[in-house]
Amino acid sequence: MKLMLYLALGGTAGTLARFLLQGALQSPGSTFPAGTLIVNLAGSFVLGFLMRYLTGSLAVSPDVRAGLTIGFCGAFTTMSTFAYESVLLLEGGEYWRASAYAAGSVGGSVLAVIAGLGLAGRLL
Repeated sequence: MKLMLYLALGGTAGTLARFLLQGALQSPGSTFPAGTLIVNLAGSFVLGFLMRYLTGSLAVSPDVRAGLTIGFCGAFTTMSTFAYESVLLLEGGEYWRASAYAAGSVGGSVLAVIAGLGLAGRLL
């Protein structure tokens, strides 16, 4: 039951953080989804950091770790919005922007996880 509470709290916090940050970062009138890209890169970095740091230390319980990773990071980042926005760019004939967005999202997220893992590894 405690695990469910941590997941719900993390998920709520991640959803609200994503809504606020994505909205603040997205340029009005721009067709390039910079807000989603930055949120997904930041979330990937945070997930990489948390997984390395929290599994390498006794800083928090496994339930809290799940709330932070599955709950917060899972709600903060978004694959479905990434896919939808990619399709919108393609349908609008913005092939270069769609390619840049897809490459930046996938490649950048992988690099962000690696950076998060690396930073956490140095702190342990």
